[in-house]
Amino acid sequence: MQYHRTRKNRVLVFVLYKKEASRVEEMLKRTGYNCVAIHGDKQQNQRIDAIESFRSGKIPLLIATDVAARGLDVPDVEYVINYTFPLTIDEYTHRCGRTARAGKSGIAHTFFSEEDKSHSGELINVLKSAKMPVPDNLLKFGTTVKKKQHGSYGAFFKDVDPNVKATKIVFD
Repeated sequence: MQYHRTRKNRVLVFVLYKKEASRVEEMLKRTGYNCVAIHGDKQQNQRIDAIESFRSGKIPLLIATDVAARGLDVPDVEYVINYTFPLTIDEYTHRCGRTARAGKSGIAHTFFSEEDKSHSGELINVLKSAKMPVPDNLLKFGTTVKKKQHGSYGAFFKDVDPNVKATKIVFD
């Protein structure tokens, strides 16, 4: 793994499923990497131990499901690798946000496959808004952003005009 050559720098690898986290952890351990996985099937004390080992640098390679995408504040995470793309673009943003904390720089890499193409438009928009280059190979998947709607609950999106001023509501 080119991002973990020193085997001391902190690298966070995100996967989609619990079984995948365990499989990737075992594969990396067999090839000599000092790593640990956290996911929903682990007990809370196991998750805490894993995060503390990662935070201290004792175990510099953490494999995680989205259980670690939010609220995990570990300094000096140099790389985030999205081994499998998350189910939502919000989770993608939160995953990438685990690096470059406290004004430091970091790098996030994402594997994107044919199975993920329904997220291509959203990912392109996120990259553009962050002023990041959009790879030509990603553009080949299309730029459409699907607006999801449920018959009982309405839209899962919000069309907001940023120029409209908020209305103040006063209750008597």
